[in-house]
This record gives sequence, structure tokens and C-alpha cells, in this order.
Amino acid sequence: MGYWARQRYQQSKHESSSMSKKELLERIEKVAARGVTIMTDWERSFLGSLRESANKWGRLTVKQHDTLQRIEKKTDPKNIAARKNWIESFTPAMREDLKFAAEYYLVNPPYFGDAARRILAEDDYVPTEKLYRKMVLNKYVQRALDNASQVPKFIVGTMAMVRNSQNVPFPSSKLRGKLVMIVECEDNVRSATKGSRKIKVLPVGDIETVETEERYLKKAKV
Repeated sequence: MGYWARQRYQQSKHESSSMSKKELLERIEKVAARGVTIMTDWERSFLGSLRESANKWGRLTVKQHDTLQRIEKKTDPKNIAARKNWIESFTPAMREDLKFAAEYYLVNPPYFGDAARRILAEDDYVPTEKLYRKMVLNKYVQRALDNASQVPKFIVGTMAMVRNSQNVPFPSSKLRGKLVMIVECEDNVRSATKGSRKIKVLPVGDIETVETEERYLKKAKV
């Protein structure tokens, strides 16, 4: 456990043990009353189990207290108002970027897998502002968005040359310095790496295509 995790644990442990049984039960009831319309079934059931623990033991475990704090924050009127404002300000453009980010994470695991699947499955889903910022506004997704917005450098049916460089990986490495025809160009780029648009090429004099990326090709002088 790291330093800050230990600090949070000790703080939560202190808070959970410093309240009287009456104060604890009143706190749980207050949360339950104000969160009727926004709590999940699991959260309602959890608060019920907290009542039982508080009545029996007069205190909560650290994990129980941490979860209670999370539900308290969720049901705080100020946070509810902020959430409402966030949902109302969520634009179609932001949703497009969110769906792009979801596709990016599914193609490039393992982060945000569950959230990404929910975003793509539920058209009206609006994540929290915190989750949106983490998923969409990080430098990797922003680079991927920029890559996707770029016009393809090569047009299907035109000629190109595979770069004669040791950086060109297999299987296109066997074509270093050779002419190829552009057969297919990826439309939906989901990579943060510059020049990573996937391209299928047909080597001159061959009948089998090879998949490569834009960065490994250059304009052919023909």
C-alpha cells in the first residue's frame, strides 16, 4: 500500500470509529432519504446492510465507510446539481468524441473496457465529467482523434514505394525499396501513433496483397 493509500485508510478508519452509534445511524438514514431517486438497487441494499452493522456493532469497517462516503458524495444536492448541468451541456460533438474514445480503448486494451462497452451499447449514456475527461481528454486519445481527422496520404489505385529503412517491420520489410500499388486504405483510424493508418498494398509483379502503414510508405517517382 502506497503512502497516500495508507493516509486515506487511516483517515477513513478514524472517521468510521469516532462516531457514536446514534450519529452513525442518523448519517446512514440521511443518505438513504436524499438518495431515493438516484441510488442503484445495490446501493439501497448496501445501506440496509450498513444499518444492520451499525445496530449490531456500533461502527463500520473501513471499506464500508469508504463506500458510504462515495454514496454520500453521489447524493449530495450540490453534486446532483452539477451532474444535471453536465448532462445538459453534453453536446453531440462531445458524444462523437466519447464514442471514438470507446472504440479506441476496445482496440487498444486493457483500459476502460467496461465503460467503453457501455458507451457503445447505450446511445443516451452520459458518463461523469471525471470519466469523460479521463477517457477523452488524455493525450493518447487526442492524438488518435488528430490522426483520424487527417486526409489519407495515399489514394487507392496510385503507386507508392516502401521505405528502404530498418524500421519497416515484417511483413512489409520484404518490400523495402520496392514499388507497390495502394489497394485499400483504412477509414477508421484508432491509433495514437502518427502515420499508423493501415494500408493494403500490392507489390508490382505480385498477386498477393500485404498490409502495412502509412509511415512505412513514401510517394513513388513514376
